[in-house]
Amino acid sequence: MNDISSVNRRLSYNLVALHTFDLVARHGNFTGAAETLGLTQSAVSQKIKGLETELGIALFRREHRGVSLTNEGGRLLNVVRPAMTQMGNSVSSLMERKSRPRVRISADFAFSSFWLLPRLSHLRAELGDEIEIQILAAQVPPDDYGDDCDIKIHVAPRSSMVDGDVMLLQERVTAVSSPAYLEDHGPVAASAKLLDCHLLSLSKPASAEWQTWQGWFDRLGIAGERSKNYISFNNYDMVVQSAVAGDGIALGWLGLIDNLLADGRLVQVTGDVVTSDAGYVMSRDYSSRLRGPKLVFEWIAAHSAGLP
Repeated sequence: MNDISSVNRRLSYNLVALHTFDLVARHGNFTGAAETLGLTQSAVSQKIKGLETELGIALFRREHRGVSLTNEGGRLLNVVRPAMTQMGNSVSSLMERKSRPRVRISADFAFSSFWLLPRLSHLRAELGDEIEIQILAAQVPPDDYGDDCDIKIHVAPRSSMVDGDVMLLQERVTAVSSPAYLEDHGPVAASAKLLDCHLLSLSKPASAEWQTWQGWFDRLGIAGERSKNYISFNNYDMVVQSAVAGDGIALGWLGLIDNLLADGRLVQVTGDVVTSDAGYVMSRDYSSRLRGPKLVFEWIAAHSAGLP
């Protein structure tokens, strides 16, 4: 226990001493470093002497008008200065987040494009411009919080939810196309006939949980070989744009594409809607004391209430 305390005291001392060393090297004298630190020149000199004694090397050559680095001091500075700069930037970033909270939301492309973006102006109007919102669209959620994100919204099974998670939107998926596509190719009498149609697919990473055409057909008990006339995308926004353009039939997530169905740009091709235990689950780091993520989390949860 005493050894650990000794190491901690030395580490604390060395951080201060190394910061002082960096400043002396920047100014080329003890006087400038002392003014920056609000210390006396003698105190700065003592810190440098203590650091040199502990390291067993001379870091500076004392000259008539200041100091210059020794070879050993130059090598140490090459390590210390980037570290001090990085620590300073990190502290500044944290202080900036405290004064103007920044909330990073990780969500997949579909939820970002069709749910978050249409509501972003309302969120900012209600919570105020003092909260900076960053939407980080990614098909697969980050492994952890911290610098990557404050809030995660991704498709996950209900069984994976933990205390505090919110199911924003349960997965309800149907086949959709543009009216023009059905006019050109004729109506689809039953979902089994979709196997012969031009299908638009969203490629699925191995760890993703969302519905695919194969899973959709399986849920309906439809067996058979899928048509080779299909196009695959890695972004759901492109899938929907392609469907609106009349390129084929896509899977539509109800709750995301409702506006496109309401204004007639997309129509349901058959009456079948496949539901699952999965859905858009929102989670956040409850150990964080930052106020911004809590406010945004609660706003999104409140505005998703009542969705199917």
